[in-house]
Amino acid sequence: MGKTWRHQTKPAAVSAGVSRLQRVASLAGGLLILFPLLASGNEPVLTVFNTIDFWRYTALVMGGGQFIVILLLARFAYQKSQQVKKAQTISSDLSEKTQLLSRQHELLRTLMDNLPNLISFKNKAGEYIEFNRAFEAFTGKSRGQILKHTELELFEDIDAASIREQDRLVIATGVTQQASCWINDGGKQAHLMHIVKVPLRAQKGERTGILSISQDITAQHQQETIYTYRNRILEMMAQGKPLQDVLNSLISFTEDTFPGLICSVLLLDKTGKHLYTGAAPSLPEFYNQAIDGVRIGSDVGSCGAAAYTGRPVIASDISTHPYWKDFTGLALSAGLKACWSIPIKSRQGTVLGTFALYHREVADPSAAQLELLQANSQLASIAIEADQMDQQLHKLSQAVACSASFVMITDAELTLEYVNPSLETVTGYGADELIGRKAGFLSCDKAEADIIRDIWNTVLTGEIWRGERMLQKKNGDRFWIMSSTAPIKNQDNEITHLVSVGEDITQLKKDQERMEMLAFYDPLTGLANRRLFKDRLDQALKKVRRNQNHMALLYLDLDHFKDVNDEYGHDAGDELLKEVANRLRQSVRDSDVIARIGGDEFNVILHDLNCEQDAMSVAEKVLRVVTEPIDIGVAEVTVSASIGVTLAPDDAEEAKALIKNADEAMYQSKRGGRNRCQRYQFL
Repeated sequence: MGKTWRHQTKPAAVSAGVSRLQRVASLAGGLLILFPLLASGNEPVLTVFNTIDFWRYTALVMGGGQFIVILLLARFAYQKSQQVKKAQTISSDLSEKTQLLSRQHELLRTLMDNLPNLISFKNKAGEYIEFNRAFEAFTGKSRGQILKHTELELFEDIDAASIREQDRLVIATGVTQQASCWINDGGKQAHLMHIVKVPLRAQKGERTGILSISQDITAQHQQETIYTYRNRILEMMAQGKPLQDVLNSLISFTEDTFPGLICSVLLLDKTGKHLYTGAAPSLPEFYNQAIDGVRIGSDVGSCGAAAYTGRPVIASDISTHPYWKDFTGLALSAGLKACWSIPIKSRQGTVLGTFALYHREVADPSAAQLELLQANSQLASIAIEADQMDQQLHKLSQAVACSASFVMITDAELTLEYVNPSLETVTGYGADELIGRKAGFLSCDKAEADIIRDIWNTVLTGEIWRGERMLQKKNGDRFWIMSSTAPIKNQDNEITHLVSVGEDITQLKKDQERMEMLAFYDPLTGLANRRLFKDRLDQALKKVRRNQNHMALLYLDLDHFKDVNDEYGHDAGDELLKEVANRLRQSVRDSDVIARIGGDEFNVILHDLNCEQDAMSVAEKVLRVVTEPIDIGVAEVTVSASIGVTLAPDDAEEAKALIKNADEAMYQSKRGGRNRCQRYQFL
């Protein structure tokens, strides 16, 4: 190429007016200017320097050797410029990476410090090398007091052996470990922490330390514990467990939920003036004995005041609280420095007792503890009222079981659900034979359907039905009871059951019948006496006026009855009267009334007659049966009778006048020759 350039005599080069030497000089001068620029890495210069036209032009104006030298120099300058540029790039990258790492560290620190979980880093020796603000706040110590210290140096009452074993497993196996444990914070408040420990690794995989993430699960644990224990306590109540067991369980769950607290339940006695120990298993025995039976008052400790006022009493510092001035020494002897008490009230608002939490340090209750106090007082109230109800029901059940009265409980469909022993005894049926059957199964009353209807009509108005019922025993015997039936209603005021209480009145009914016989019936013949006769006559006359029909009154007197008494004695005379009474019953209808009004005199009321002839036909029939021979035991005798007949409303419409007419007609019969029937005739 150099030769070509040396022999070239083209007119274009000559016409430019520039000699080769001049071009070399110009190029050399240009290169002297370019080298520093190339070395500096100037981008525009490098762009030109790298073009093919630039080097082609240089080759034209220079010889081969010179061109090579220039080329080497240019190459050196170019490489130098590239090295400078690379160094500048590396420096720039390092600066950017440093700034990025700084920003990332700042973001990571911000993130850690704003997380509620406790985050910390430990080296292999178990010393803290980094942590977030939550961790620092939990310990209650400064950063300097934490760095290079171990868990055992920062936290009191911690399980050292368990922590060392967990750390060893994380470092040795590289496997994440999890555990939950109680840890006291800087204020000595216990927290249940769930701790996850993760191994820290170097670039080559070597385990260099431990990352710990701790979450406070105290509230969650308390809620789970409360839910579990509440269900257990409610189940105990449903099973009818003794009140003492229920209260002890309530206390155990409270103390498990808040370790360090001591719980007690005091109950108000029947007078409503003294408290006695219901349950306080964790308090010293001498303390329980000292306060058992204490009289309530506005300044009698937290519990005495709570029971007296019906309001919660919070004594954060027993030694300075005015309500505790008479009990400070006792409390301090038991190691008690705070007491928070709440009254236990019934659904009606009556104080039943107190529920108290004691603390061994001067302290105010947290919101969660106050909430638990309230919830526990309600549970205790349910348990106490349930126990009182059980005791009351036990007394009532014993009273019902031992009662001489008959007790039946049926559902709304009158199906028997309960019978007491007295009913079993009198009926001869066992409870298993009665329960599940309809209550009417025992009844033998023809009007049972009417009685049931009457019972329902009565109880639906909210009243108690009372009445007499006839029941039948298993052997077929019948007996009377005086029964009362009351409704049992649910919360919606719907009748769900009926309870019936009855008394055996069979003997009373017999006595009443006997008294009725004495009051209204002739004891010798069993016929109505004069008193009942007058009542039946009044009713018969009312019926005549109402129905516009007729009735008759027969007045019968035996002829020569005195002769039978005189000859055969009064006993024979009584036998005669009884037989005459029987024959009179056979001669008239069941609806008619026969009465013995004295000695050998009888009256007969005949209902619903159409005319006088109906009455006379009956009178003649009576006369025939009476005059038939009668066996009086000692002899057979024959008597006759004189009968007077009067009608209403034909002869009279008033009872007194009608009786007078019948009497007059009877005497007319006697005057007419006896042994005859005489219709009343007005004289």
